[in-house]
Amino acid sequence: MSFLPARRLAFALALLCGAVALPAPAVADVRWGETVTLAERDAGWGRMARLPDGRWLAVTTRFGDGHDTTLAISIGDVRARTWRPLSRVAEPGRKLDNGELLVLPDGRVLLAMRSLVERSSYRLDLYASDDGGRSWSFLSTIDRNESPGGRNDRGVWEPMLARLPDGALSVLYADETLADGAPPYNQVVSQRLSRDGGKTWGNKRAIVAEPGGGGLRPGMPVMARLQNGRYLLVFEICGADVHCPVSAKYSADGVHWPEGLGTPLAHQRCGPHVMSTRRGTTFVTSCDNQVTWSDDHGAHWQRTPQPAWPFGFRHSWPALYETGPDEIAVINNVAPGAVRIRFGTLEAGASAQPSD
Repeated sequence: MSFLPARRLAFALALLCGAVALPAPAVADVRWGETVTLAERDAGWGRMARLPDGRWLAVTTRFGDGHDTTLAISIGDVRARTWRPLSRVAEPGRKLDNGELLVLPDGRVLLAMRSLVERSSYRLDLYASDDGGRSWSFLSTIDRNESPGGRNDRGVWEPMLARLPDGALSVLYADETLADGAPPYNQVVSQRLSRDGGKTWGNKRAIVAEPGGGGLRPGMPVMARLQNGRYLLVFEICGADVHCPVSAKYSADGVHWPEGLGTPLAHQRCGPHVMSTRRGTTFVTSCDNQVTWSDDHGAHWQRTPQPAWPFGFRHSWPALYETGPDEIAVINNVAPGAVRIRFGTLEAGASAQPSD
């Protein structure tokens, strides 16, 4: 009947308007269930965002027969169950990937991405849409390296957008442009802020870096604001372990971060993602395809008894979203070329596996 969609729409509006958070359950577990297909072939790297009317946008990378890759935008209903193609973003002669969506309070949608010509040009570009994702216009280049010396390891990668409480935009990304510095850093996590909606960007700061420089490669950063107002940043650290273990840092404002490489997170390796629900439970996943959660702002972590996807470690680049009351979703590359979304129902009082 009409009750469920209306309830979900009210929930979506509460998320966008910053309504009072719901009381947290004593224990959170997840019962994984329904799965829908966003792209069946020639696709990868899915990310989502909710529009002001409660519907969803998703971006996926699309690999065609030619050299270029593009970003495809799809629109879904308020339950994120039914999807249809909406638009596409392309830059002729360039490969686009790592799309990231952010919906601003006025309804403008931002789309960040990596854009490259291998061995000659590396950019993080930002586009904007004022019609719900149907059309896009170029807004700015967040960072770039146009003189990599014919190398494929001097790029900028995986931008992650967030809006801070004062209205500033934050972008986090993996950054290889300090590899020829003194001292050299194989890769760092950099952050830039914009005070004009993404038209221009301030100076970048390395917020995760190996002390003194070296061969470690912190990257693939994702940040979430917790219910207590603090920010949790998760990222992988490659270079010493082929599976790239995941670590975390905390910040009071999402801008100032402690030095060093953070604190390791159990059961998470490579390509992490983090999300905090209205009820205050924080979830993390990664290419291990396990889901861990915390109901005390990251002080302690538990692992759900069942993984979101049953295929173990795979470079699947998952991402987490809150899609409804007591419901989360994981979007994932479940097979080469296929992007799907699996939904899980939050359950209170069920058993969970300690993460530490």
